[in-house]
Formats: sequence, C-alpha cells, structure tokens
Amino acid sequence: MHREDFFSLAQDAETALNEIDRILHQMLLLAELAASDSSVDRDSLQRVLERLQHKIDRIADQMPHSGN
Repeated sequence: MHREDFFSLAQDAETALNEIDRILHQMLLLAELAASDSSVDRDSLQRVLERLQHKIDRIADQMPHSGN
C-alpha cells in the first residue's frame, strides 16, 4: 500500500467516524427524551433507534478491513 492509499483510507475512516458520532449523538438525545418524557411512544422510538443502528452497521460494513 502506498502513502496515498493510507491517506485516502484515513480520510475515509475519519468521515465514517464523524457520521457514526453524529448518529450516536442522535441516539443519545432520543434516549434522554424517552427517559424524561413518559408520553413518548416507546415502540416508535425503538424503531427509530433500530434504523439508526442499521445505519451504523452499514457504515462499518462499507469500511475496508485489515487484510483486504
């Protein structure tokens, strides 16, 4: 692997981590809302959290792994 390849990989990893961080922040805010507001529809909230988790999984799956 060349230096340019490492640079590109590092940029891709940073972008992915920033997106995952944004999603995790959304999940935290939703969890805080659920904890503080008893009128929240918890089933709907759970579906939203599951969709966000799937987004994280897709991002992770798109990243190259060691040895590839």
